[in-house]
Amino acid sequence: MTDRDPLVRVFTRVCAALIVCLATLSGGCAGTNFQPPVELDVNLLRERAVSAVEDNIRVSAAVPGRVESSEIFGIDLSEKHIQPVWLEIENNSDRVVYFLQTGLDPEYFSPGEVVFAFRGSLSDDGKNRLGKHIEGLSFRDPIDPRSTVSGFVFTNSDRETKFVTVDLLSREWSTHLTLMVPIPDRLLSDSHVEKVLAMISEADPVHVEDESRLRTLLEHLPCCAADENGVQSDPLNVVLIGGLGATGPALLRRKYHYAPASPLYLFGRSQDLTLKKGDRWIAAQPHVLRVWLTNIRYHGKIVWIGQISTPLGGRFAGAPGDESVAITDPDVDEARFDFIQDAIYSQMVSEFGLVKGVGPVASASPRTTPGGSAYHTDGLRAVMIFDREPTSLSAIEFLSWERLVDHIHQ
Repeated sequence: MTDRDPLVRVFTRVCAALIVCLATLSGGCAGTNFQPPVELDVNLLRERAVSAVEDNIRVSAAVPGRVESSEIFGIDLSEKHIQPVWLEIENNSDRVVYFLQTGLDPEYFSPGEVVFAFRGSLSDDGKNRLGKHIEGLSFRDPIDPRSTVSGFVFTNSDRETKFVTVDLLSREWSTHLTLMVPIPDRLLSDSHVEKVLAMISEADPVHVEDESRLRTLLEHLPCCAADENGVQSDPLNVVLIGGLGATGPALLRRKYHYAPASPLYLFGRSQDLTLKKGDRWIAAQPHVLRVWLTNIRYHGKIVWIGQISTPLGGRFAGAPGDESVAITDPDVDEARFDFIQDAIYSQMVSEFGLVKGVGPVASASPRTTPGGSAYHTDGLRAVMIFDREPTSLSAIEFLSWERLVDHIHQ
């Protein structure tokens, strides 16, 4: 044996120990026995919670920050892009009430999923402890008469103000409340909703009660957005009528979420909000919706004008979050039609109609935009009036304005 043999043996033993430790990380190394944190003081959440009351039921919601969440759960949920929402439902009615979690987030995480996501760093005993801890903190139905239930729902992370939609169901009764809950860890530049709310409160609105007057005002809005130099760009092809408490939940139900996008300009400013359609787990039509607040109020409801389009190639245009894809599909009407269906299937659209917009642009001679895109269109803009109360498909009223059939062959 040579003089190097002892060093070889030591090196071999160290490597073997490291391999064993890595191979048994889920069950044998230090730090794998989860210990539940101290008992949660819900008063800290309750003090800053946003609340609403309807039909003798009070709903409160708060979102813990990242550090606070780690202290509550003993794990960093943000590593898995999980955002816990604390809910408290105080039922002062005589009915048993059930909370429908899928209304808050169609892709919410069950407690079992949360535990499974962290299985690799825990022993079997640690997983059992974590499972009991997560289960104990989760929101559980039912909410009996004259009782209060609180707990967490595990949602996908949002960077903006969180729209918390609480759908409640009982025998021959249902209701829903929408709360706009601040996210503690967001950047100041992310407070778009608060900026829009400030714009709404500071606006000098034009109040409209007459349907024909509304149609005239909508047809006289600008035909298109513009680039930063004021050069005419994409057509403004949708109008949404309703407050954030109605339009926000409706779009969230159809998987539209706040996301950054290149700016277009109208009324001397870039879009007030940008929403992108997308599923967090599988590919969905990547529609991009830019909206601007107008000064029109129809029966007291806010009127927004917007532009919706789809990247050229749709789901195959680029990786999720890829901002380099700037060319849009020339068939902007296709994106508009899909958006109409999304809005209708949210069951929060009570009235629908069409008004004149940019005017017809034939596919044989498309119109170009400064960004290098081109589009063709029938020239109409869709108008959707949203309500807080659900509307079935058969109950939607159609405004007798422009008829699509009259524009198909133009």
